[in-house]
Amino acid sequence: MVLRGAVACALALAAPSLPAHAQQGLPLSLGESAARPVQPGLRILDEEQAFRQSLFGLRVAQEVEAASRALEAENERLLGELTAREAELTILRAEMSVEEFRAAATAFDLQAEATRQSQSEKRQRLVQFEDAERRRFFANIGPVLQDLLDRLGGQVLIDARAVIIGPSGLDMTEEAVAAIDAVLGDGGPPPFPLNLP
Repeated sequence: MVLRGAVACALALAAPSLPAHAQQGLPLSLGESAARPVQPGLRILDEEQAFRQSLFGLRVAQEVEAASRALEAENERLLGELTAREAELTILRAEMSVEEFRAAATAFDLQAEATRQSQSEKRQRLVQFEDAERRRFFANIGPVLQDLLDRLGGQVLIDARAVIIGPSGLDMTEEAVAAIDAVLGDGGPPPFPLNLP
């Protein structure tokens, strides 16, 4: 009897003490959930999708696409002209002196390089235009997103690229596009229009 009493006492001392609500017969899960802090209201935004699907982004994409097609057509025309000139020089070579041909070839090379440089600068202006319009878009949507976040009861907005796993229902990209369209529309005339002479 003494040994059994000692063992029982040792087991009681070794066992972890239960929370007060468990000792009182309350379910453990109820006590734990009541102690959990309330998490902030998170919302997710896919910035790239918001830009591409907005009226603003669609307008920019259309302008860039139209300018790209025009530039490509111009490239083909200029390439045809240079190719024809090169073929002409090849034919005329037999009729020219060495000095005349060398001068004509040098002039052709300079023309070809100037054309390449000009077309490259036009392509770069396309990239710069799109980048500038993107910056203008994101510089103006902050108040719209803040207002939407407040209306949805959110407290924190994070980029979708930063989320690996999360509960469904946090993405507010679709609502953001509608709100941005209502305020910004297609953005109006850009401050630096896309002009490719």
